Amino acid sequence: MARKSIFEILEEKYDIKNEFDIINGLFSQPSITVYSHYNQGTLISLEKAIDATCFYAWKQRFGCINLADMKEKIGIGNNDCSPLENMLVNLEYFCNIIYLANTKLSYSSFQVQFTCQKTQQFIMLEDNIKLLLEHLNYEQIIEKEAEKVILVPKNPAATAVAEISSKDTAFAILKYHHASLKGQLEEKRKLLLSIANEYEPLLKRPIDGFKDYFDKATNMLNNMNIRHNNKSGNNKKELVAQMNDEELENWYDELYQLLLFCILIKDNKNRKDRIDELLKRINSKPD
Repeated sequence: MARKSIFEILEEKYDIKNEFDIINGLFSQPSITVYSHYNQGTLISLEKAIDATCFYAWKQRFGCINLADMKEKIGIGNNDCSPLENMLVNLEYFCNIIYLANTKLSYSSFQVQFTCQKTQQFIMLEDNIKLLLEHLNYEQIIEKEAEKVILVPKNPAATAVAEISSKDTAFAILKYHHASLKGQLEEKRKLLLSIANEYEPLLKRPIDGFKDYFDKATNMLNNMNIRHNNKSGNNKKELVAQMNDEELENWYDELYQLLLFCILIKDNKNRKDRIDELLKRINSKPD
């Protein structure tokens, strides 16, 4: 068996919660150096730099008087939401402050010109956020005219299913399409098995009108070398045994999408039932 490179080992050790904590720490620490003709350089935090220079003119401040006011209003530090939602709110805030720093962080006051320089810590903060967003399957959309950054899922279906799944299954769902897993057939097999194990009761009780989708997902799990060894032995399937890894990986990717579809059908069926009940009450005639 080939030795894993140090980079493969680092990728396997990537912990989303721990990496978010590191980003939170980097964001809070001084990472901007402010210079003027009478100042050799003062190191301050990113938030202090934005508050002191350009926050007042930001199109997206919505009446907030400073960043502390904004954080309170958008609920940063509020633990009422889910861990994923809380993380994304914080990351979107960080991305907007970084955007302001990259586009507006220079100013003059009382005819004194100030310049600001990013430190190595600032650059690491940017890079770490990009890496974490990749693992969360999110990307940044920059609206220059509106002066804002929003975070959107690269795969909305995957994010929707992750939000209604257990912590471990949510991680498996989000991780499945990460670029580092391209060609990693065994790792993908394990992730599919993890997703299927949580939703086994659902697959055994198909939604009316969608039974064929559920049956095909179960069939693939049982016959595509995922739950059982279908390459050899008693459960061997000749066609599967002859497939090369690339072809088998393509079918794994199709199964992944099919599983997401089945789970979302169930979620939307529950939503439809709740709406039906509401409309029934609304339209019922009084006695």
